[in-house]
Amino acid sequence: MAEDLDPDVELVLALPNGMAEGWEEIERRHRHWCEDNGMRPLWISQATDPLEADCLTAYPSLERARAKRSVVGCALLRRVALFHTVAAFYRVQCWDEGEGWKIDARTAHPRAHGHDQLMHRLCHPRWGLPVTLSHRFCFCADPYAPYQWGHTCSFYFGGLRGGKADPIYLRVHASPEGRDYDWQIRTLRQVGAPERWMARAFPQQAVQHHDEHFKDLRHSSAR
Repeated sequence: MAEDLDPDVELVLALPNGMAEGWEEIERRHRHWCEDNGMRPLWISQATDPLEADCLTAYPSLERARAKRSVVGCALLRRVALFHTVAAFYRVQCWDEGEGWKIDARTAHPRAHGHDQLMHRLCHPRWGLPVTLSHRFCFCADPYAPYQWGHTCSFYFGGLRGGKADPIYLRVHASPEGRDYDWQIRTLRQVGAPERWMARAFPQQAVQHHDEHFKDLRHSSAR
């Protein structure tokens, strides 16, 4: 909904390197697709659409729950930089699960270090979210705990304004895709990931393997 838009708010989108289209072309193409298929692109509206207003009136409890999840999602988006400045995740996915927000992160390290730093920042009394860690299922700190690749740590965050449900669920996988990160490293370099961050997110041998592998491919194609 575009009601009560703040003219001072600016949204900056970064697109991957090498894309033929700019943001304006992508937005225009999607807007035309909506219009051609009988749908109204609500993001260009300057006020609440009549259909949106009808839904707000017809389903008040559902809309209140959605509004609460929107507040959490907005707060997470404002702190999205934490996922690469604090943690060492090479891929992060987030979606609205209906009850709250689920964050699925993957790390290339045998023990999923980095999630505690993120957890503390998310719960920081001044800079974090108004949530606390309600449940934790993780044995990374235990040096004698049985461990194998594919290990998963789970964190539930609750306490948002006295709510009973946990609005955020963070799940961290320790390399569930195996130890071959060539395509992940290639993708991240294509979008301009800094070398210093790459060295923190991936084991050194994984980056070396990628560089040697693609160096050989380049030499083969040049012959």
